[in-house]
Amino acid sequence: MGAVLVIDIRRLSEAPVRVEGVIADDHPGWSGTDVELGGSLNVEATAEGSPTRGIWVRGSLKGRLKTACRRCLEPLELDISESFHMLFDPKTAEGEGDLDLYGFDAGADELDLRPHLIERFLLLVPAFPECAAGCAGYCARCGADLSEEECRCAPAESDPRWGPLRALKAEGEI
Repeated sequence: MGAVLVIDIRRLSEAPVRVEGVIADDHPGWSGTDVELGGSLNVEATAEGSPTRGIWVRGSLKGRLKTACRRCLEPLELDISESFHMLFDPKTAEGEGDLDLYGFDAGADELDLRPHLIERFLLLVPAFPECAAGCAGYCARCGADLSEEECRCAPAESDPRWGPLRALKAEGEI
């Protein structure tokens, strides 16, 4: 299965066009993104429409992301998948519109889906990945792994400016 993610627009007048392929982790579209894939991005899609009315593409993408937990910094691999719908409208300027609306040249013979699919995948990458919902991470002062052991830091001394308020509370006045 190669990177056959380019739609021959001329074939759309006959019937919907099905494409499937991969975007390899060494594809130039990934450069400068700071994203490390755990393999290729797999894509299946069906396109229909015409260059004058617009081209509707729907399908799914699946990939694996290599990252680190934001709390404990342990290596982490996440499976990311999404069903998508994209409308390529010849009357829309590139970069205009929302996530599902793209512009394209109505006179073009081919529509390359790869840059748009890379963009969609990047938007699915979690900003703060965690290895587990209860990951406690490390203590910022002593470095103890709080998921496995107690913090070794001495209890923080309280701010003496709160002393008068604590005295009022102890007397039951507040």
